[in-house]
Amino acid sequence: MAEWKELKSQILAGTKIDSQGESNTKEFLLWLKNRFNARGKIPLGQQHDMSKEAVGHINNFDVIPDKTDESHWNLVGDIYFHDVDIDSALRGFSYSVNIDITGDLENKEVAVYVPFPHYNSSDLLEEIVELSDGISAGAWKKKNASPDYISLAISLALFVAAPAYTNIWNTKISPVLSKLKDRLGNSHSTDFVQVAKGHLEEIYGIYFIPERGREEGCFILEKIIAGIELVNRHVANDEIAREKGLHIVKLKYSLRSQEFELIVVEYLDGSIINHKN
Repeated sequence: MAEWKELKSQILAGTKIDSQGESNTKEFLLWLKNRFNARGKIPLGQQHDMSKEAVGHINNFDVIPDKTDESHWNLVGDIYFHDVDIDSALRGFSYSVNIDITGDLENKEVAVYVPFPHYNSSDLLEEIVELSDGISAGAWKKKNASPDYISLAISLALFVAAPAYTNIWNTKISPVLSKLKDRLGNSHSTDFVQVAKGHLEEIYGIYFIPERGREEGCFILEKIIAGIELVNRHVANDEIAREKGLHIVKLKYSLRSQEFELIVVEYLDGSIINHKN
């Protein structure tokens, strides 16, 4: 049985300039606090890798003055973790906030978020938006010690049927994935999220994680639709989802099966179930 450890009031973010040369405002930290506390608890991942199991969770978020400089503020939380040392646990935490830069999401069908330092390039964001009507672009801001190489593309239109989805994929999603690869290079990757509606009428994300370096072979329309249908079948029989509601369902591409496979179900209350093949 795993031995659980806890660390109270751990600093998670602050207003001081970070290693990327950026800083947060107190208002932003308060927004994060309210957002996280509304969830109850936030899963603690490993090394910012969405495909790895969570090793604990964080709750009781607050914004307090910095102990060494009261002109600055820190976002703190209580961390509960197991099977890893605290340094590994903290390296895995990322608040993963999407910030819309080119406008709000009203009447948008696709939202694209790029990591530091790429979200500081207005030219890149403009190129993404100009690919097609209904696309917005912004920042995928994460607590990283170094620049990240993963962007995020989200389809905001609910999946209804394969024929209608084909048009959105071919005219918006696929061009976005190609643009990110062309502009940011082969070493850059993109995760894809399709929004869906759960038993409680909640909106949750179906999160597709490709095989890094082989994204083109993973992000094929038929494989995405098969992944969505896999999740639909699972959710239809998920009694916990009926009770708690869903936050995100993660799928990872398997080179063995040549398809996306279910790996994690995260519920609205922050609880998770890992599915191992």
